[in-house]
Amino acid sequence: MAKYKEQDVKALLSFALMWSQDRQEYLDKAIKTITQQFGQILEETETFNLPYSSYYEKEMGSNLVKKFIVVDKFIQKDKLVEVKHFSEKVEQDLSEGGNRTVNIDPLYIDNDQIVVATSKYRGNRIYLRDGVFAELELWYHHKSFQPFLWTYLDYKEKIPFFNQVREIVLRKKGQ
Repeated sequence: MAKYKEQDVKALLSFALMWSQDRQEYLDKAIKTITQQFGQILEETETFNLPYSSYYEKEMGSNLVKKFIVVDKFIQKDKLVEVKHFSEKVEQDLSEGGNRTVNIDPLYIDNDQIVVATSKYRGNRIYLRDGVFAELELWYHHKSFQPFLWTYLDYKEKIPFFNQVREIVLRKKGQ
């Protein structure tokens, strides 16, 4: 039986952030809290629109935008549950009238995977514990991250970004 190496269970922590363009101050507060807890931002995407989904508009309003940020923190992969609970607390703290102003989904990036934590069940998600599921969004194969049938469009569109982040992961791990 092959034994795992310590580097196989560590990954670079990242977050998918969504908010209304009309409420930028909530994003700023969320990022400040995230960086105080987990370290400075190493990389981030530009802010982008979500023209293909209106799922969150009832709760969060219109003009929703999103970005991915990568912080300078490696975590043990099994700590993703605690990071999800932290994210939910930040969302709750920034809520108004029981509605979120920022949606925060933690994810990790390693040599071969991008895995996002979620509290919503779907058939392709794996239950971790304490109400948190893991979803493998992208898999590194043939010199690039590859999507699955269930991979969200925004993850597919940002594959070049995730490939760049993978290079950071490899450098920081000394590979």
